[in-house]
Amino acid sequence: MLKADAFLVVYSVVDKATFSRADQLLNMLHDMDVSRSRPTILVANKIDLARSRAVSSQDGKCLACTHKIKFIEVSVAINHNVDELLAGILSQIRLKREQSAVQGIREPSSAHWYKNRSVVRASMKARQMITWVFGKEDSKFKNCENLQVL
Repeated sequence: MLKADAFLVVYSVVDKATFSRADQLLNMLHDMDVSRSRPTILVANKIDLARSRAVSSQDGKCLACTHKIKFIEVSVAINHNVDELLAGILSQIRLKREQSAVQGIREPSSAHWYKNRSVVRASMKARQMITWVFGKEDSKFKNCENLQVL
């Protein structure tokens, strides 16, 4: 894993267990301190199976924002968003390298973000509820979906 340029954590939207496992993997990447220096993207697969969906898009966005990583939904079966994911991976690698070159190896100023993920997750859940009630997408959720920016 030390030689990886980026991390893709993929889960199936029709299997809640894979979503839980994705959360565990993201926690492991954080604990190993590798997700700070390399881009990480949470990928929701099988979105073509909408009737069997067990994990909502909002849950995926919330998890991604909680871990301060990017998020995208794809369907490999029908080739939906696959090209965007591949281009996004390359963009994220390039942007992360540029950021590292500018900042050196020092920690970004938002390092406190990870210190209490339960508080961050509760905040994201509250934002999710407000989005559901008022129907307006939160800018935090939109940012985690844009693979062309850090």
